[in-house]
Amino acid sequence: MGKSVIIIGAGIAGLAAGCYAQMNGYRSQIFEMHDLPGGLCTAWERRGYVFDGCIHTLLGAGPGQPYHRMWEELGALQGRRMIHHEELMRVIGPDGRTFIAYADPDQLERHTKMLSPADARLIESFCAAIRRFAAFDLSATQIKPRSLMGPGDWAAFGMKMLPFVGPLAKWALVSAEDFAARFRDPFLRRAFPKVFGWPEIPMMAAISILGAMHAGNAAFPAGASLEFARALERRYLALGGEIHTKAQVERILVERQGGRARAAGVRLYSNDEHRADTVISAVDAAGRSSTCWMASSSTGRSRAATTAICRSTASSRFRWG
Repeated sequence: MGKSVIIIGAGIAGLAAGCYAQMNGYRSQIFEMHDLPGGLCTAWERRGYVFDGCIHTLLGAGPGQPYHRMWEELGALQGRRMIHHEELMRVIGPDGRTFIAYADPDQLERHTKMLSPADARLIESFCAAIRRFAAFDLSATQIKPRSLMGPGDWAAFGMKMLPFVGPLAKWALVSAEDFAARFRDPFLRRAFPKVFGWPEIPMMAAISILGAMHAGNAAFPAGASLEFARALERRYLALGGEIHTKAQVERILVERQGGRARAAGVRLYSNDEHRADTVISAVDAAGRSSTCWMASSSTGRSRAATTAICRSTASSRFRWG
């Protein structure tokens, strides 16, 4: 396996990929179009206030909880205070009635029943799911790459997921908007979908968020999103990685070896070219589509002919050898 890696994008995915590349003996460098790391994980200041543009709750906030070890390896949690909120959101109606999405399912159940005693059974079912999923290990599917899992790994994974099969089947295909329509109370029907960001969010995701907050595994990192990204940047640089800012990638360079196409490097808008054994595109969806189109146009191939190349370079996951 080659030992040099180029990563496109210094967002959280790119910085994490770079850190793990360095930890596993790869020589890596990241090319970032902005002059700051973090990508979408950012914040800005205005008149003494910090406006956070990304993190609402961070999974992995509690010691011993899923994802905590990963964030520690990436240098994101050391010396950082985690702020555990008691509420996820408040929705206030025109008449002053207020729905509070408490992280504690017992408090949430009491509060919501006071708003609408007629919806008691529906509320109890929702809060029972939060209690159940407070123990759900969201990182279980990422402990080992699926391509490296053997029969024993799959058996252990199945046993871990078995207690949650029923609730997953019950809640996975129901959106917050559809669930809200089941309330008898008109205010709760309007308020509930607004709590979790967008009406179409699966209830499984909504329940998982509140369950993780209740378990102490979802909190807000003090310092806001940009400082969180800066921590990963410091970790990556301390591991010996390189970051090139204001270095926008124009295209992925593609070569043929033995009848197969492979990503071999990148060309910047400055016309500088950089080669590596592996190229990882850790950009957002729009940027990835553009980069893949550049890969196809630079070699004269159709988009269909470069689909495999783009898929292979659009992930920040490695298979370590």
